[in-house]
Amino acid sequence: METKDSYLEKMKAKFDDLNYKWNIERNKLEAKAQNAKVEVKKKFEEQLKTLQKRRGKMSQKLDQIDVASEDAWKDIKEGVNNAWQSLNEAIKKARSHFD
Repeated sequence: METKDSYLEKMKAKFDDLNYKWNIERNKLEAKAQNAKVEVKKKFEEQLKTLQKRRGKMSQKLDQIDVASEDAWKDIKEGVNNAWQSLNEAIKKARSHFD
């Protein structure tokens, strides 16, 4: 059975890894956006704003688990999983403008 600490550690590691990889990829995509048509660039910038919001929400969810009791963290776990999925979808959408 997964404990709060092991789940939190796993999700924080995944989130840190995602942020690291995304920062590298974002720089590449922003360079491509500089040469893109105005409408593509605008869509990309909108996707970046959505991504920022979802990253913030994911970070908040991880903080909630961190301070939750051993009994309550399982109730928050679904929200974390949903935030993680939403964040990954936002990244895919941002990438899709240049595929």
